[in-house]
Amino acid sequence: MRQMRDSMALVVLFGALGTLIAFGCDHQRVEESATEKLRFTTGERTVVEVRIDDGRVEVVGGAPGVVEVVFNNRARAADSAGARSLLENIRAEAVQDGDVVRVKARTGGGAVTLGGNVWTDVAIRVPPESTELDIRTDDGRIEIEGVSATIVAETGDGRIRIADVDGTVRLRTRDGSITGSNLTGDFDVLSGDGRIRLGGSFGQLRVVTADGSVRVSGRDMTTISNDWSIRTSDGSIELALPASLGAQLDATTADGRVINNLSHFEGREHRNRVTGTLGPGGRLILVTTMDGRIVLKES
Repeated sequence: MRQMRDSMALVVLFGALGTLIAFGCDHQRVEESATEKLRFTTGERTVVEVRIDDGRVEVVGGAPGVVEVVFNNRARAADSAGARSLLENIRAEAVQDGDVVRVKARTGGGAVTLGGNVWTDVAIRVPPESTELDIRTDDGRIEIEGVSATIVAETGDGRIRIADVDGTVRLRTRDGSITGSNLTGDFDVLSGDGRIRLGGSFGQLRVVTADGSVRVSGRDMTTISNDWSIRTSDGSIELALPASLGAQLDATTADGRVINNLSHFEGREHRNRVTGTLGPGGRLILVTTMDGRIVLKES
């Protein structure tokens, strides 16, 4: 009898666990979405401001004088009716004030509740030149491609990717990687927790991550217009520079080694610090890691 009672208890226990697991799966099983498209005409200079609670932001270069916004509101719940009900909580809008287009999506932070969760993905086409972007999302990745612009892009939790961008650019993520390719201009890039990968021709450059490796590849440069600072608290750094570049160099690691493979360098080399001149000299390139090696090479 005792064995039978134990067996029955196990059956009840596993049955309850199965119900809980099924409920957890059903909770995220059904997704509903709603799409809205908007179009605006702007003048010679276009400003686009984006404020998103929870969701992905994608920006690409489009036609001159035109801003196109596509909202994709999404919700997940245990059933379709619940998901459709959650969609009603999203407040997404884009409004124009002269040459300024303001894009907003409020979702209550997208927090998972017993009923499900909601978020908004936004795709925006902007004029490829003479554009100013100010993009902020609390939770979601940011992607920007094919624009010549002044850019501020910040996400609380998510990665940032940019490509074919020319301008003055400021990127921030508290938790996520930052990658950029075919870049031109002045860049200020910071990640609280994540690796950074950048390639291009930079005038001024500031790269900081609290936890992650850094790789910067500079191309087609003979001088830099202002000092560079490349720093990580925990991770390795790889810096590739063209042989044509003139600059002052100071590379230091607190716990690691500096490997210098730059042929156009003259100066002092120690195990954990390299200081000197590249080519004819110029502005300072400061490279620092607290824990990791530094590799200096030609691009």
